[in-house]
Amino acid sequence: MSLKEIARLLAEKDNFFLATHVNPDGDGIGSLLALTLALKAQGKIVWPYLSDQIPDFLDWLPGKELIRYELPEGGNWTAIVLDCGAASRLGDKAGPWVQGLSQVIVLDHHEVSGTLGTTRYVEITFATAAIVFKLLGQMGISLTKEIATNLYVAIFSDTGGFRYQQTTAETFSMAQKLIESGVNPSEVAQRLTENFPLSRFCLLKKALSRLELKASGKVAISYLSSDDYLSCEAGKADSDDFATMFRTIRGVEVSALIKEYKPGEVTVSLRSRGHVNVAELAAHFGGGGHRFAAGFRTKGDISEIQQQLTRKLEALFS
Repeated sequence: MSLKEIARLLAEKDNFFLATHVNPDGDGIGSLLALTLALKAQGKIVWPYLSDQIPDFLDWLPGKELIRYELPEGGNWTAIVLDCGAASRLGDKAGPWVQGLSQVIVLDHHEVSGTLGTTRYVEITFATAAIVFKLLGQMGISLTKEIATNLYVAIFSDTGGFRYQQTTAETFSMAQKLIESGVNPSEVAQRLTENFPLSRFCLLKKALSRLELKASGKVAISYLSSDDYLSCEAGKADSDDFATMFRTIRGVEVSALIKEYKPGEVTVSLRSRGHVNVAELAAHFGGGGHRFAAGFRTKGDISEIQQQLTRKLEALFS
């Protein structure tokens, strides 16, 4: 189904449940809030849902006060799932609930996207926000400063501040239109890259102290335990981008950060320079993502998971 057809479908519906993946990032939240504000501008009833708390560094986004952390009771809802194509990535509560709806629209930009949705629009591009941007055009939505800011933050986040390989001329063209709609690019950059709590650096110190290079320096891997997050008084978002940071080490092709937010509950972030498709590696463990950035969640002993992942990574270069 084309975006034009999806826009027509949205025009026919009144009640929308919007969701993105667990451990939501800038693209997921920015896309969700931008579409929420657009639908509300059309007089629709919108329930924007997150399974996890919005990270502190995104807690200033326009419309963030609209976010709900509980599922609706009753109602004839049309679900729109953003930046995610698998029910398992929506969380233990939202995943089964969404699967029980008769109309589920998926808007996603991941290579490994899953099979969720009665209507799916998957375009391999630099951000889900790019898809939302084009959808809003088909819906006849005028870009307000609030909508534009959410989309710009989403694009900035998923392109690493316009540094990653998927950044294209279209990325900058879209960013220009968003800036012309009122976005302050300097303010966004400062909020996203120059506004970290001390707890982040406490975690970084621990992760760096355990950093190991494998496969003749082609693999960088480290971990953070639940005790680390507790002792640093840190949240999930405080370790964002550590895996990306480790990828910048000269000679490293793939980096990994294993994060145990709670005892026995592990999230792994994978990053690649592009020669290795880490989305395929993540899929092996039930996750997904892009060629350059992917991840997965699992349960078990963090040291055993580290050993399994290390063997898989070393095998890629053997």
